[in-house]
Amino acid sequence: MPPRFETARFHVESGPDSLFTRVRHILSEPMRLKAHGTHVTDRLEQRGAPLDTLTRFEPESWELVSAEVRTDTGKWVKSTWRVRADERFWWVVIGLGNALVTVIDVDPRRRGMGEGIVTGGPLYARVDAVNAELMRTA
Repeated sequence: MPPRFETARFHVESGPDSLFTRVRHILSEPMRLKAHGTHVTDRLEQRGAPLDTLTRFEPESWELVSAEVRTDTGKWVKSTWRVRADERFWWVVIGLGNALVTVIDVDPRRRGMGEGIVTGGPLYARVDAVNAELMRTA
């Protein structure tokens, strides 16, 4: 089944700053992430992930890596955070409604600056404007 909407990914190191300010605002409190659905439960099991640690979101000690937005609205839909658990580094993808989307066991040097990252252009400018406005009214 195709996705309901297209998304674009932005990296914390290349911005826009307003998007990452917005993500940190939305995910500013410690919380228990919801790990529901076959995809995420299969990934947790296959990767030997420490479920209790990776579902206990702590924004002060987790590092924000990237954020994805809807290309039609410029609004955040999921973000990737780096956390160390059980002597390994993990990327934890958090979606809307505090949902755990997936977990990935990663090399500690991996930064996530792949070729799919938007670093400029009209979409970048629109995402910056949309999120700046959302923060002004927050």
